[in-house]
Amino acid sequence: MKLEGGLSGSFAVGLGLVLAIEGAVLHLWVAERSQGWAWAITAVNLATLAWLWREYASARQATLDVAGDEVRIDAGSRLRCRFPTSAIASVESATWRSVPDMATDFVNTAKPLEPNIIIALREPVDATLVFGVRKRVSRIGVRVADAEHARALLGARETRRSETGS
Repeated sequence: MKLEGGLSGSFAVGLGLVLAIEGAVLHLWVAERSQGWAWAITAVNLATLAWLWREYASARQATLDVAGDEVRIDAGSRLRCRFPTSAIASVESATWRSVPDMATDFVNTAKPLEPNIIIALREPVDATLVFGVRKRVSRIGVRVADAEHARALLGARETRRSETGS
């Protein structure tokens, strides 16, 4: 299931244009004084543009997959984690009251948007965030096009487990 959120295309293009123009002007201005510094600044700008493109592409390919009894969330650099479906405590529609602002155990994969589903886990799981930072999370906010389908998919598995007693 495709996740929504992340860096928008128009923002990425606008920021990329600003970086390219600023980089060219700064290169020409610094080059009069030092060729080495001018090329260093250009290299940093090119690396930033490459990162910006990679961030945009990863946001377009973000997914929430449920296969067998495993859930995998791959939201690019925003969050990567996997956990068994038995770890799901609840799957709820997100409201302005249920989305925590500063909770240390919560990650919003939909930023800059608001999530429409909150997955609460029984025990915290390891997640990889921006720049490879590892964090233990027990609540994950996601935004999907069909929230009811996602809730039913994740919630139905939880119900089946509780009915079978496992």
